Amino acid sequence: MTLTRHPSKTRRAGSLHPVELAQASVMAAMCAAIAIVAVVVPFAAGVSLLGNVPMGLLAYRFRFRVLVTATVAGATIAFLIAGMGGFMTVINCAYIGWLIGIIKRRGRGWPTVVVAGMAAGALFGAAVVLALMILVRLRNLIFESLTANVDGAAAVLARIPDWWWLPNMEQAAERLKSGFATALHYWPLLFGGFGVLSVTVVTLIGWWALSQVIKRLLVVPDLHKLDAAAEEGAVAPVPVRLTDVRFRYPKSDQDALGPVTMNIEPGEHVAITGPNGSGKTTLMLVLAGREPTAGTVERPGAAGLGKPGGTAVILQHPESQVLGTRVADDVVWGLPPGMTTDVDRLLSEVGLDGLAERDTGGLSGGELQRLAVAAALAREPSLLIADEVTSMVDQDGRDGLLSVLSGLTQHHRMALVHITHYNNEADSADRAINLTGGGGDSDNAEMVETTAPPAVTAAVKPSSGTPVLELIDVNHEYGSGTPWATTALRNINFAVHEGDGLLIHGLNGSGKSTLAWIMAGLTEPTSGRCLLDGKPASDQVGAVAISFQAARLQLMRSRVDLDVASAAGFSPRDRGRVIEALATVGLDASLATRRIDQLSGGQMRRVVLAGLLARSPRALILDEPLAGLDGASARGLLRLLEDLRRNAGLTVVVISHDFSGLEDLCPRTLRLQNGVIATAPTTAGGVS
Repeated sequence: MTLTRHPSKTRRAGSLHPVELAQASVMAAMCAAIAIVAVVVPFAAGVSLLGNVPMGLLAYRFRFRVLVTATVAGATIAFLIAGMGGFMTVINCAYIGWLIGIIKRRGRGWPTVVVAGMAAGALFGAAVVLALMILVRLRNLIFESLTANVDGAAAVLARIPDWWWLPNMEQAAERLKSGFATALHYWPLLFGGFGVLSVTVVTLIGWWALSQVIKRLLVVPDLHKLDAAAEEGAVAPVPVRLTDVRFRYPKSDQDALGPVTMNIEPGEHVAITGPNGSGKTTLMLVLAGREPTAGTVERPGAAGLGKPGGTAVILQHPESQVLGTRVADDVVWGLPPGMTTDVDRLLSEVGLDGLAERDTGGLSGGELQRLAVAAALAREPSLLIADEVTSMVDQDGRDGLLSVLSGLTQHHRMALVHITHYNNEADSADRAINLTGGGGDSDNAEMVETTAPPAVTAAVKPSSGTPVLELIDVNHEYGSGTPWATTALRNINFAVHEGDGLLIHGLNGSGKSTLAWIMAGLTEPTSGRCLLDGKPASDQVGAVAISFQAARLQLMRSRVDLDVASAAGFSPRDRGRVIEALATVGLDASLATRRIDQLSGGQMRRVVLAGLLARSPRALILDEPLAGLDGASARGLLRLLEDLRRNAGLTVVVISHDFSGLEDLCPRTLRLQNGVIATAPTTAGGVS
């Protein structure tokens, strides 16, 4: 299969860029959902005011045609689901959103908003009056409906008893009816004035809401953003030489990287190693084209991020890079007009042969990463950067990815930079650069050692009493009752006692994360029971702490101390408790005031654990706790958890693809295979 990105379907002069199309799609769906709720749910019409915000953001940030595209898409969806009411709600939101977005973009204040709202309201009112002049029957129907409503309100007023602090309610009812009849006699003024008033008020509300959203977005720095900076000249990212390069993020008082002196030659496979916080991801940004704070970066041409023959980046979480709904579509997504790509050849090279027509939503983690590699290769890059791409993948997927990556420089004219913590991945490179040593070669002493999956073991003798966690005949199915129903877990039976340590492993898609959510009470099983201290876990949400795979998604505050205190439930002003919580997970007190987005992936994971452990949970579930941690950090974290399990009686359940050093923390091991416990160990007491 050879696909060509046709000029009429991709970026031309003035056509929508992939980023603009993605933004329009998301905002259109959001506005359509708001419009549908406002029309379908009783007494929820006021919700429609929120629809101005996504449309206003599009008008503020992008070109007018992006807003038009979102309006057409959102209005169509709303019309198909909620009829004409939903359609008109989206149109109104787009109109008001465009108005406030343009005013915001030009830096004007609320006086401009009032004037513009009144002018727009006058036009809207005039249009309504003109329509009612032409559509006489509709006008009479509206008049009769309004009159009936007013008469009903007057009847209610007339029935209110006369009290000394109230006027004569019958007279008030008559005045209401006569006043409305007079106003209706001058209906053009009534409807025109209502149009001016309503549009002005809605515009002011939308202006306030959009201002708050933009204000929040401005204080959330996207520090690790891959900037496709405007570059002149030919694209030629390698050879590249860094001389005394340093990088410091805005509002930071220390360098995140450097000084680094290194070079990358064409055809080289270079591994970048180093402990958490040493600047590996920051180095990736510099190699991809971001300007350093100090030092020099010499290239023969532009970095060309995302351009043919330039620099391509594969990230740790493949879900963030998959945009096409079909595998073949994702490979060619965003390619320039007329560029021809042999999709079948690329998919075969990365081990996805025959999957061109597969829905990307049905791919495993390892398959998604392979697809990201194929999409990167479609641009024929001269420099490919892989940033810890195997950390979230099971052992089979990891081996397959390593096999693909290690052969790229032999089959393509490119340099490969592989950022990794794993010893075997660094050993497969031509040379390794350890950032701890300031850019020199390293023996990778702090690398993570890869080991084979542990065998399923017999359980240790459980303590007497009720288990902390007990799963009895648990089954779970996603999309139950629909044609898309998928079984995730079947006949799960086991128990975890006080101070127990249990490792659960299995391939991607075997049901491990679903099981973790059920044990934490965040998901109720389709059938069976999950009990915490003999009671349903779903009734005790929070008693079992869970650390998710993607630590960043669990950090809800802007600063470390704020997040730890929020997760643990104490005041962030209690600096002593914050420092104690950080020390528990081996983090220095100086990190307390650090912004979350200035942390490395491993540091983020430790901050999450600090907040969870400070809550003194009944049990702790760790979903891939070692992902993104260097060897020393992983060993330190495991020692900490082992000490808490042995001496404090903490019950620990670990779900992991990394097994090195887990033997003492988790004496018991279960393996999931296609949603079933492959071999369930039993004990003398019958607890499995």
